[in-house]
Amino acid sequence: MPSSSAKIDISLLQTFHLVARTGSFSSAARELSISYQSVANQVRRLEQRYGAKLVLAEKGSRSISLSPQGKALHHSLGVELDNILARISVIMHDVHSVLRVGIPQALLIHFFPEILKKFRLSMPDIELSFYERDTILEDMILEGSLDVCISERFFGEASITQHLLGEYSLSLIYPREWVTGIEVLPDISFFSSKPFITYEPGQTIRSRAIDFLGGHFDEEPTSNTTASGSITITKLVEAGLGYAVVPDWCANDESQFVGKIILNELEPVKVYFGNTTFLEKNEYIILLREACKLVMKKNFI
Repeated sequence: MPSSSAKIDISLLQTFHLVARTGSFSSAARELSISYQSVANQVRRLEQRYGAKLVLAEKGSRSISLSPQGKALHHSLGVELDNILARISVIMHDVHSVLRVGIPQALLIHFFPEILKKFRLSMPDIELSFYERDTILEDMILEGSLDVCISERFFGEASITQHLLGEYSLSLIYPREWVTGIEVLPDISFFSSKPFITYEPGQTIRSRAIDFLGGHFDEEPTSNTTASGSITITKLVEAGLGYAVVPDWCANDESQFVGKIILNELEPVKVYFGNTTFLEKNEYIILLREACKLVMKKNFI
């Protein structure tokens, strides 16, 4: 097995993968447009770094077989290496590239029209495909379904590079009709018996809000309505169905239907720009990240 400190060039894995798939050095050489000897040398280098014999070749025979270690490595690569190489090829070289971006709906609606305007000034031909997701962003980027994600969670995965875009405050919003005739803005305890509208399990703001409110109420808030996005939750509050904790930038200060209390004592929510680590130097991703920073910092603290 390779040592934990070994650094294996992806081109060596590609060469081994082709040799294993085609069954010969010569077939792999034709696909890679390099010499037979170059293929053999690359496989030997991989074996040296891996610390085990991977390919078995008999003298006078053009075909090869895999050792048990070689079979295990080839099986572990599966179709993933082909997918990675295909994505690199498309994103790095095709002027009609598609960047797949995962992002919570509210962030997409609130910030990305302006972000896209800035991005298009430099990259008018790059297609961006958006996936409105939240709790499964980490899984999607790990399985190769996304190139970029905007997330309110830090994943701590070595294969995902995340850059902090900023952080925002949370506000408690409530129907103004609840406080008609009340001159003094209610404190948090006022809402302990009111219906609480919140996010689906696993979403960052839901966890923060329940912990915060539970500390003030001495019990978890009563919740009978959940939704996946801040826009939907805000609309439900506007309809008088309950109160909620949402990003401060979602709350309209001038709304005649919804009041808000900025929760300064609640820890701000950090927002991260994440991408697969092997695309960290990609010019399209760098430009998109910089556009996100420029636009979001105007609304963040």
